Amino acid sequence: MTGDAPITARAHDPDTGISVEVGPGGGLRDLVLDQRSLRLGQAGLARAVLALVDTATARANARVRRAVGEVDALGLGVEARMAESVEDTIPETWRV
Repeated sequence: MTGDAPITARAHDPDTGISVEVGPGGGLRDLVLDQRSLRLGQAGLARAVLALVDTATARANARVRRAVGEVDALGLGVEARMAESVEDTIPETWRV
């Protein structure tokens, strides 16, 4: 990651063909759907997109924390279970 690049994170579900990219706090930057995702119906598609946004948001927020430290005052909170699941996937050698 370069100093000029924004901090973002992606999440993808290969079963539904949905991909999202968000910034810290969950601002949606990109959304990709394919034919499989369109077969989920309105409610199913909404749930699947929101779940991926939660996952990507937890990843983006974790990157911000690693880059600048504690950020709770910025309102970038995400459910503790999501933050913990992201932390579980980060190799120990990447942690600061």
